[in-house]
Amino acid sequence: MPPQIGGFISEAVYGGLLESNPLHPVTNERMACHFVNIPSQEQLHGTSWKNVGECQTILCIANMLQASNKQFRIITPYDAQRSLIEEGLKLQELDWEDKCFNVDSFQGNEEDYIVISLVRSTALGFLADLRRTNVMLSRCKKGMIICTSQKFMKRAGCDSLVGSLLEYYEHEWIEKDELERIVV
Repeated sequence: MPPQIGGFISEAVYGGLLESNPLHPVTNERMACHFVNIPSQEQLHGTSWKNVGECQTILCIANMLQASNKQFRIITPYDAQRSLIEEGLKLQELDWEDKCFNVDSFQGNEEDYIVISLVRSTALGFLADLRRTNVMLSRCKKGMIICTSQKFMKRAGCDSLVGSLLEYYEHEWIEKDELERIVV
């Protein structure tokens, strides 16, 4: 993990016992984590959840990363969202095989860049599970892009590990129409 993210995970989850690699190529001068504000609503889909607005933005991010030849994977807590994103990748003729995962199926893996779709916009749901959220936030080698609603993070999301990450680094939000500001 980049030291910026590893330092947070070490403090928040492991009581400061996790050590960062001082020779990591991503330095503090580069932003390793971006939050993209997507003010859209979650939708119940069977027993799972999806968020169409987040899916659309993630497809734009995937297109941008693929065009830049960046190695990336997409993680989401909800299988309905994973299916929606995967179908979108296929429709846009982007790489889709071995690209999008739910958190549990991605445990133990990592990639240069991780794009995360939190999905929820009203209640914490999956984000209340510290162990699973830790897995989601600790999979990137170079950078992470988290897609969620700023309003949700101020209201319910602030009580999660993702909310603590946002507060810890006092991240500036990127609006969905400003994706070119993402530094990778």
